[in-house]
Amino acid sequence: MAPATPSRRGEIWQTLASLKSACSKQPLKQRFAEHADRSTQFSTELGALFIDYSKQHIDSDIAKALHALALDAGLPEKLNAMRSGALCNNTEQRSANYAALRTWAHSQHSSDPAIHTMYENMAAISAGLRSGELCGCTGKPYSHIVNIGIGGSDFGPRLFTEALKESAEAAFECRFLANIDPSCANEALADLPAESTLFIVASKSFGTQETLANAAAAKRWLEQALPGQDIGRHFIAITANPDAAAKLGVAPDLTLAVPSWVGGRFSVWSGFGLIVAANYGWPCFSEVLLGGAEVDEHMASSSLESNLPATLALLDVWYRNSWNISSHAILPYCNRLKQLPDYLQQLFMESAGKTVDRSGHALPQQSGGVIWGSEGTNGQHSFHQLLHQGSDIIPCDFIAALKNSGKALDQQQALLANCFAQSLALMQGKSAKEVEQELLRDGFSPDEAAQLAKHKAMPGNRPSTTILMDELSPRALGNLIALYEYRLICASFIWDINPFDQWGVELGKQLSHQLLGSLRGNTDSDTTPDSSTAQLIERARRANS
Repeated sequence: MAPATPSRRGEIWQTLASLKSACSKQPLKQRFAEHADRSTQFSTELGALFIDYSKQHIDSDIAKALHALALDAGLPEKLNAMRSGALCNNTEQRSANYAALRTWAHSQHSSDPAIHTMYENMAAISAGLRSGELCGCTGKPYSHIVNIGIGGSDFGPRLFTEALKESAEAAFECRFLANIDPSCANEALADLPAESTLFIVASKSFGTQETLANAAAAKRWLEQALPGQDIGRHFIAITANPDAAAKLGVAPDLTLAVPSWVGGRFSVWSGFGLIVAANYGWPCFSEVLLGGAEVDEHMASSSLESNLPATLALLDVWYRNSWNISSHAILPYCNRLKQLPDYLQQLFMESAGKTVDRSGHALPQQSGGVIWGSEGTNGQHSFHQLLHQGSDIIPCDFIAALKNSGKALDQQQALLANCFAQSLALMQGKSAKEVEQELLRDGFSPDEAAQLAKHKAMPGNRPSTTILMDELSPRALGNLIALYEYRLICASFIWDINPFDQWGVELGKQLSHQLLGSLRGNTDSDTTPDSSTAQLIERARRANS
């Protein structure tokens, strides 16, 4: 089905504008009061996840209009094209069929030789590291692994390593080195046993400035600690450019090649998840893949009306374009998911931060938005004030694991009570009149109560989704990350943008290389910076002279 004409799109936006206006006259708490089955109607299960989006501004009329918008944008056809291997990343002429990575876990086979070879080598390297067959230059088995990467080569492996700590026994002490700041390398290398430390250098291009600088720092450290030894055995490369890894001295049998179409922020499912597979074992990593594959199957078999990631994406579009909301908070009430806001920040903002459509034309509406957040309950003592009483409406995702592997049931119950209470307070709010009556009962004078009530009242009617899992298992983690990936992809397809490229990060990189020459005193540099930048460079040179 081809997308509808622009006039049809205009009608849909007009309908959504009218529905948005009506939402301000019917608070969410009124919707719950009038429809006893609301929570059942707008909640569902997906794999190991339970998703309750009944506290969102949605009803049957809104859902109908949003589904019309998705059909108008050709969402089902675009998803089918992605699954068939079409070049959805049209600016780089690459496919983006990430389901092809996850389905490998079902049969341990792929029709794509590059995927099959990658996973076979990944499984073999993981097993060799865990058994000690792959060991350091002095024969000692590895006890520590440092993952050197940045962006998608860091966020995903870091999140998964932290999230799975209670699901499987770790084989190594894992550290992560991303930032080019030399203090980060000093901290990551501190107290490491050189003879039993392995470095995974993860870079798709193997030309990333930060990663190569940190790899060089690791090499110098090893050379000083193990003089005269074959330190090359202490490095594994993960890349789509094996030739570049070979030029830096990484042995071919220690280079894990990934397909060139795999994008960084979607890459944790691929060879870039090596540290996860090595640390927790191949069966654990396969369970994560299977969790992602469950969401792939849901996407392929569900109607638009029952497609959960598409529904959440349509709500994102609804808020961004009809409500002019540009911010979304991710609030995991689970310490093991504390890295999730950072991970999703890259996934959404690097993918949807676009101003032109797939054809290069200026977008007729806004896309993307700011993704941010923190773990609960820490955030309650930081930014929740803004969520509840700030002038901006900020939709929130609350994410929690119902069970904890520890024995402190009372603390787990308190954590969950806080999670559920925050979403309730955002939705329900409390009027100044209600607050005033409470203050009067507490003994305040009428004048005092009336004045203080203005400050304590909360508007409510603020939307949120709650995502629950019984426990943070590998399967649930795979479900969760794939859910968010498809949510981002669906919203991008509705906006008609390419979520798989990130050209906006390139200019700053190019300029940094040019300015580096000026910082080092290269008078032949062809860069003529503005007076502000020249002033900053001069101060930096004086400070380091």
